[in-house]
Amino acid sequence: MLNQERLQKLQALAQREEIGAFVVVPSASLVYLAGFNMGLSERPAFLLVPQKGEVVLLCPAFEAERVRRETGIARLVTYTDEEGPVAPLARALSGWQYGPRIAFEYRACRMLEYDVLAQALGEPIAMVDARPYLAELRMAKDAEEQAYMQTAAQAADLMVAAIERKLAPGVSERELQEAAIEALKEAYPEAEVPFISIASGERTALPHAGTTDRRVEDGDLVWVDLGARINGYVSDITRTFALGPLDEELERAYDLVLAANRAACQAAKPGVTAGYLDEVARAVIREGGFGEQFTHRTGHGIGLEVHEEPYIVAGNQLVMQPGYAFTIEPGIYLPGKGGIRIEDDVVITETGAKILTAYRRDLRDS
Repeated sequence: MLNQERLQKLQALAQREEIGAFVVVPSASLVYLAGFNMGLSERPAFLLVPQKGEVVLLCPAFEAERVRRETGIARLVTYTDEEGPVAPLARALSGWQYGPRIAFEYRACRMLEYDVLAQALGEPIAMVDARPYLAELRMAKDAEEQAYMQTAAQAADLMVAAIERKLAPGVSERELQEAAIEALKEAYPEAEVPFISIASGERTALPHAGTTDRRVEDGDLVWVDLGARINGYVSDITRTFALGPLDEELERAYDLVLAANRAACQAAKPGVTAGYLDEVARAVIREGGFGEQFTHRTGHGIGLEVHEEPYIVAGNQLVMQPGYAFTIEPGIYLPGKGGIRIEDDVVITETGAKILTAYRRDLRDS
């Protein structure tokens, strides 16, 4: 259903920033505001949130009953395939005072939605990106959102445990992946798997290596990067395991990545910046001699999307506040040898941070 509290906050932002309206297309932001989503298709649909007054939702006529039931939105503008969306929307918005600018979420919105609205209004639209304003609302997770994320993190822990139980020479990456999915579905039938990637051997040096049919061998590194989605909210965890002894360089790299992960998690609290957390993790690895092999940011926000604000990256001056949720995932990647990453989900509390993912961080089962 339409979340009135979140809607009021967005309208307050519109007034503060002198934005005439927000256009929210089917996306995580639509789920956040309306508890509802539709797939993007050739039939445009969007939620129009003005500075003041009631919201308008444009959708195909055959979707109207479902939209009304699932959102509670009173003012629907519907269209048939024969008529198309422009004329009905123009009639609905006749005389509408929308102000100097309209905000579209650039990462989600297509020119199709822009064009439909511009034609309905009869003039070009001065666009601004809605993403920073929607992110301002979405970054701070409330208690219900945090509870959903905790459940998703527990589900991810369970998936990693299933992989480690099956991990042995001769087992393929794909078989490990299937074991994780089976364990998730058995424990949480309603859960979804938004992503899962398992790499072994030299392939672990590729930060985004996809799962293959390669069979694990003695002496391999194996990392698993996966998540679960429950009640719309996702988790994201990475663990790295060793099958047998590793050479000294890889053992040392693992110890540094683990130390960097712990240092950044311990440093997370209200008042520090995202860039500071990146530097805390990066300094550990740099001082250990592997600075150039840590090739990505330290983390990213998490919630309705796997990657969202805040981004834990060098130079980001965003100040952490209670409720902000993100990953800490330092890594070292040595081409031709292997790579290591350890990732946890973190939520800022009033006094520090809570780590949602709990699966052990040992290189091997001792």
